[in-house]
Amino acid sequence: MKTKREESILDLIATFENMADTILGQLKLLEKYMAGPGEEEGSRIITEIRSNEDKIDKYEVLISDKFISSIVLYQPVASDIRRIVAIYRMTINLERIGDRVMNIVYALGNIKDTKEYKAMADVISVMLVSGISMVEKSLLSFINNDNEYAIWTIKNDEIVDEMNHKLLTNSISKANVSEKTKEMLLSYIDLKDIITNLERIADHATNIAEASIYSIQGTDIRHSGLDTEKKQE
Repeated sequence: MKTKREESILDLIATFENMADTILGQLKLLEKYMAGPGEEEGSRIITEIRSNEDKIDKYEVLISDKFISSIVLYQPVASDIRRIVAIYRMTINLERIGDRVMNIVYALGNIKDTKEYKAMADVISVMLVSGISMVEKSLLSFINNDNEYAIWTIKNDEIVDEMNHKLLTNSISKANVSEKTKEMLLSYIDLKDIITNLERIADHATNIAEASIYSIQGTDIRHSGLDTEKKQE
């Protein structure tokens, strides 16, 4: 017969695996959307992605609550603590991946019919497939308790970054577009890197501020914004 502590940890793991499956589903849906489906199918995919994003946000808050309960109520042993802390850390990163999917869907809506995007579509698809593979391997590492998958993912990160950069520049050089467009696309690569990194800095600062409010007031304002905090004043 399982103890309450064991049941609590198994429940946390099950919820995490559901969230992980949803994230992987989002990435697969994004892959389908990038392949250029018809208008009706594209609309259906976007609707499903948005619905799943709501589920992902709820999973993150639910896992946070289960994480705290597991530690406070059942006093897990050291090995269990490492596992549930790892789940919590992975949950945060999975939620951020979900946000990135939404950002990409929004950006695609603006540029998918442009000649610049069409010139880069195949390369971007390869980059996405590489990213999906890394997410899958990292999750399998945890679920199957297999270090090799984790090591592969970490080592592959820099390789994929370098490969993606070369794919982008080579594709632009060979693209059947004007020299002016090529120069513009190459500039966009550098701009993308700058903007992405600035965005991540702001994201981390927001996460710290939200954690501070939670620490001071016990109010979890993730996904609901500052309006929730104001209502409780």
